[in-house]
Amino acid sequence: MSEKASSVSELDIILKRIKELEAEIEKLRQAGVEREEKEKLLQELRALVTAAREENVINIRIATTARGAIFRLKRGVWATMNKLQKTYKEQFDLDKSKANWGRMASLIIRKINEAKLSDYPTKIIMTYDVVQEDEKYVFKPKEARILIFEPAAHILATMEEAEKEEIKEEALKIEEKVEEEE
Repeated sequence: MSEKASSVSELDIILKRIKELEAEIEKLRQAGVEREEKEKLLQELRALVTAAREENVINIRIATTARGAIFRLKRGVWATMNKLQKTYKEQFDLDKSKANWGRMASLIIRKINEAKLSDYPTKIIMTYDVVQEDEKYVFKPKEARILIFEPAAHILATMEEAEKEEIKEEALKIEEKVEEEE
């Protein structure tokens, strides 16, 4: 059940991103942006939808920071390699698989750091292949989609406000009782 809820929440996040992209497309249409830029956004939208449906996907939950997302992805990759090792036994080349994962992890970290987005909530969707090299099976990442979520707004709620609202509600109830008695 937890796995089902997790995949539903991941789909909700993807659907939310799709809606955001659609809103961006609408803004661009109103601003009179060229067709090529619209097509680029539509392709990104299609890529997000197909990523969730691909077979060899490591799709982590959203993490509070990019560092946390990389940690979750690492756990997912190691679990996948462990499963592949059990499936293929001696035919699985763990050393080459580790090297492939290391190259991909370095690239992901470098791209996030270059964009200076390591402190934002992040979700990573990585696709991979299991290829045969020298009669051994090797884990080989294909691509990683890094979704960065920026805060949309900041809202402050204080206990003072809650107490004031509670007092107002009590005053309204007293007024209603007085009106009913009359």
